Amino acid sequence: MSLEAEKLEGLNTQNEAVTIIKSRYNYSRRSAFAQVLATLIQNWLLIEIGLDTAMTTMVIGALHLNSAEALSMNDEQASWFGSLPFICHPLASLLLSGYFQDRFGRRTTMILVTIPTFIAWVSLYFAQSMYVLYMVSAVTGMCTGLTEAPLHSYIGEIGEPHLRGTLSSISTSAVLVGIFMMYVFCYLFTWRTVALICSACPVITFTCMTQIPESPTWLIVKNRYEDARKSLCWLRGWVDPSEVEEEFQALVSHARNSMQKNKSAQSVGDGLIKKDSYLKTQFKEMTSKRVLLPLRLILIVFVFREITTFSAIRPYLIGELNKLHTPINAKLILILSEVLVFVGAMMNVVFLRRLGKRKIAIFANGIVAICILGTGIYCSFLQDSTRFPQAAWLPVIFWLMLSLFCGFSATLLPWQLVCEIFPIVGRGLATGITAGTKYLIQSAMVKSYLFIETYIGLSGMMYLYGTGAVLGVIHLYLCLPETEGKTLQQIESYFTKNHDRKEKFSVGTAARAEPKVSS
Repeated sequence: MSLEAEKLEGLNTQNEAVTIIKSRYNYSRRSAFAQVLATLIQNWLLIEIGLDTAMTTMVIGALHLNSAEALSMNDEQASWFGSLPFICHPLASLLLSGYFQDRFGRRTTMILVTIPTFIAWVSLYFAQSMYVLYMVSAVTGMCTGLTEAPLHSYIGEIGEPHLRGTLSSISTSAVLVGIFMMYVFCYLFTWRTVALICSACPVITFTCMTQIPESPTWLIVKNRYEDARKSLCWLRGWVDPSEVEEEFQALVSHARNSMQKNKSAQSVGDGLIKKDSYLKTQFKEMTSKRVLLPLRLILIVFVFREITTFSAIRPYLIGELNKLHTPINAKLILILSEVLVFVGAMMNVVFLRRLGKRKIAIFANGIVAICILGTGIYCSFLQDSTRFPQAAWLPVIFWLMLSLFCGFSATLLPWQLVCEIFPIVGRGLATGITAGTKYLIQSAMVKSYLFIETYIGLSGMMYLYGTGAVLGVIHLYLCLPETEGKTLQQIESYFTKNHDRKEKFSVGTAARAEPKVSS
């Protein structure tokens, strides 16, 4: 693409952005209510993901080196059970997720995944062998992998620019609710009873998900314009089609431009007709800079996210907290930590529109790095100290602070970006690749954690991860653009040569401005 063409593309992008920002001023508060309602209904699926994520911690905590249990696990079995969800997740993300959400729609894919999830929970309740436990672990990983890409694509496509970050934070917070529920159930009941209780969640999810509309952007790409209008009317507060016509036409224009840039589709009349097969279309888009550049950014952010949140320790967290000889029950610490992660997420919702993602991320990740390194110092010099017995509270304080500030940014940030930075064509596959790669990284970290700790000790693990967290803060400062309050078109322009660097790192006007209500 020539320099003049890039300048023209940038100008068109800014014009489209202004159009969409202005169009939101015509909506009433019912529009925000409708979008939040759709997000809350969808959150049942995210609660399910939270339950699946914490399931391994519950089962390993109950069975690892526990001779009283018939299904007692040794280190090797525990490492496989803990890492299998993260190994199987990428298989679904890379091979199935992009195709399913592009072929059947975001909502339909999310509905279908509840069926194998229900089967997995019932199987866990009746499990009598390690092979059944491995199967449950693998299925939950596959289901999460199949679900996460359409979840975040859906959020990015239904929300207005000034609400998109908040909706993403609310959605990711639902995962934290699911993890918290699992830890509370784990404290109150046996692991089999917990599995039976959790089997109700996919049933509720299936029922609720049928009540929300499909993504209007996906419907437009599939030439289903009337359905797209109805979906947009629902999402903007159950208004008349005439009230959303301006935004609808802007979405059609954006979709058409995105398809034309892909060069594997053409516009005919009022429709978009694909010329190439699905795989050829996706390959062409995935090899273009407009996808590769944001993909590189988000993958690096995810690597540092896994380090900063110390995700490798989580399946073994009950045992590791016991090693630190904490003065309170390890399961209670888990519950308190998830409460603080949720509080941090709500802080993100409150401050996001004013401060933006970038400032919050740099500040919160810096505090997390200090907490991890502080725990390492405690393990090296103060653990089991008779001179300073009160120092036993330090790892508890550090872990709870880490949880609070992870919730404030690190837990949320990558998923907020996933909702925003990919273009329409290629979004499904790129999101699937992102989620899949994230879980491949996490699976390697979980599988290797116990073996690395054997050689360098718990303090060594803390120094290793703390150093990685510091490097993550440096990367965020140098490379992370500000996407809060920006339209999807503006964000796409950040990955071209023609963009305003000052505007790239500042909060968008749509985030700072108060929405006007029409009379």
